Amino acid sequence: MNSNDEHPQGNKNTNPPRPLNLQSHSFSSLPDEIAEKVLARISRCNYPSLSLVSKRFHSLLSSPQLYKTRSHIRTTEPCLYLCPEHSEDQPPKWFTLWMKPQSCLPHNDYSLFPVPSSSNSILEPFYTSVAVGSELYIIGGTYNAPSSAVRILDCRTHTWRDGPSMLLPRWCLTHANAFLLDEKIYVMGRWGSDESQHNWMEMLDIKTQKWRHLRIHGVDEFDSHWFVTNMFEEKMYAIAEKKSYAYDTLESRWEVVETHRNFRFINDWCVIEDVMYCFTTSGYCMWYDSKTRDWIDVKGSDMELLRMHRTCGLAWRPMLRILNLGGKLLVMWIPESKRNKREPEGRIWCAKIALEKRESEVWGKIEWANSVYDSYWFSSCVVSI
Repeated sequence: MNSNDEHPQGNKNTNPPRPLNLQSHSFSSLPDEIAEKVLARISRCNYPSLSLVSKRFHSLLSSPQLYKTRSHIRTTEPCLYLCPEHSEDQPPKWFTLWMKPQSCLPHNDYSLFPVPSSSNSILEPFYTSVAVGSELYIIGGTYNAPSSAVRILDCRTHTWRDGPSMLLPRWCLTHANAFLLDEKIYVMGRWGSDESQHNWMEMLDIKTQKWRHLRIHGVDEFDSHWFVTNMFEEKMYAIAEKKSYAYDTLESRWEVVETHRNFRFINDWCVIEDVMYCFTTSGYCMWYDSKTRDWIDVKGSDMELLRMHRTCGLAWRPMLRILNLGGKLLVMWIPESKRNKREPEGRIWCAKIALEKRESEVWGKIEWANSVYDSYWFSSCVVSI
């Protein structure tokens, strides 16, 4: 998206790129250790095609050691996983989204790859998800049917397996959220039909794969059923309309905080390099100055264009999510319909924004923006490495 583009293009060709021709005699004769280092320097968007070349390729590309090598030589690539809306009688569909400037996408702004469905997938897409390295944990139940189920997607091989069930069934993502901290997944939110705060939180130890309850201390009850929740400086924040709360995982204690009192205007936020970023309900991108305890606008003409674009502007959009994509700000939203400002347009849009600190200011520049999928809703989007 740019100032000269008032009619952004729709969905691009999503055909996978051609597999690289690595099945030559010279490459096949390489020891696994050398072949692994070669593959670690190739963009991950080629992996689905390359894994079909041979059993050896599939084994190398699905090896945990390959991802350790990528981390060591600094070729890790964050990847967005998206689950759009789907019909109630079909299992949810997951996709990976690859964006320019990656060399494997010479002609398209992006490419959307389908992920094989889980045979045990929940039929409705109302759950919460969290990335643990190269795995996604899909947690909880639907809007009408709470569940304790956990499904795990291995992003290296795009295979599914059952995870350890929660101790109690949880409702959909509007009432449950999951966060990762120090190799532990914290889940908070309503369970079953019980409205009390008892057993409102539980925690999964990734190493032992066991859940345990976390008691609430410091706050007798939460005075709202709506929260904006996320992690910051090793604490969980639950920001409600009237009060804001912070949970210290070391002390297992909630406390009322006043530092984020303006959160009532915010629908979602994320942390990049120890700075909190958000988009307000009116479409402004802001960052939180922990010294002055104020929210400050992110500067730049690109940010105003993103907010007020006549066909896909962020102002008063029905739905928005923001994520940290390898140090860049990734924004996903569904614009309002031209005919009815109360209804979504039916297109999921995505933008990647580079952030630059200039003394006491932060400036944003759009690196990429486009519509990526036909849908009135997206139930989950998460970044994996």
